[in-house]
Amino acid sequence: MKKRFLLSALTCGLLLSATGLQAKTEKKELVNNVIQQEVKNHKQAPKEIISGMQNTFAALKAMQAGKKDEAKKALEAATKSFDAALKADPSLDIIPIDERFQAYAFMGTSDVIAARLKLAQQLLKAHDTQTAIAVVEPLKDELDISVISIPMKIYPVATKKALDELNKGNDKAAFEAIAEAMNSLLAVKAIVPTPLLAAQDIIVEASKLDKNKKEEVKKLLSDAKEELKRAELLGYVSTHEADYKLLNGDIEKIQKEIKGKNEVEKLYDMLKNDFKRIVSSTKVSKMTPEQRAEKKVNSFEKKEAKKAVKEKSEFKQEAQQDEKKTVK
Repeated sequence: MKKRFLLSALTCGLLLSATGLQAKTEKKELVNNVIQQEVKNHKQAPKEIISGMQNTFAALKAMQAGKKDEAKKALEAATKSFDAALKADPSLDIIPIDERFQAYAFMGTSDVIAARLKLAQQLLKAHDTQTAIAVVEPLKDELDISVISIPMKIYPVATKKALDELNKGNDKAAFEAIAEAMNSLLAVKAIVPTPLLAAQDIIVEASKLDKNKKEEVKKLLSDAKEELKRAELLGYVSTHEADYKLLNGDIEKIQKEIKGKNEVEKLYDMLKNDFKRIVSSTKVSKMTPEQRAEKKVNSFEKKEAKKAVKEKSEFKQEAQQDEKKTVK
């Protein structure tokens, strides 16, 4: 059986309170709803693939202990399992084998977040970098979904190669082939901003209220806008800036409409559809925050290097011109 790393309501609650802030019950429920939906949508990998993976790990462990016979048996079993899986379905390609969830919570308001960001900027200007890092580090309000997948067009080939090299007596090559198989595993991390889930839930609640409860509706719409503002300040808006502006615009249209004839059914439907699309697209994440940061650092360093070369060239030209003037 494949091991699953799912969060129960209790475990999720512990994670949500890990920042030392009390999470609202409804936000815990929102996070758990996403987890349950992910579990429901997740397809169990064929048992042959799981067995093949387990035997590959056993082979690696055996080789590290110098037990070549055990490693051979494990790799033979792995090859047999992978062959059976591919025979049953030759189209197998990228197959998810493990899914993990981790939730983070920061319950401060948008004003609190803005104050922390301002303080961090001041600290960075003063070169108090470590304190600045400590100030912004808690600013995460999200559900992280990590999925590890096996590429069935690559992994079984590598394990067969390992077995072949081991049979030839090439222990080092066999070990390298197993390492090659392990390195081919794909890890994808998707980030779902909790403020976005909260704003979506608030809008749904507002749409269900009686038309005459205008003050309650206005309060809920204001709360939804606050969650969107929190999402923006927490940095979840960078790749979906146009979408967030669209959501804010949708909410403002409803706020304006409820002051008049209160004909907002179509506006609510439009807003809910926009939320549904954006939440779905947000879960597709090609780079982690660390990878995005590294990319930006590399880009900035290249620009600075080009700038330095240009300035050096300009300085050299000016120096040559001054030298000519001096000679004259």
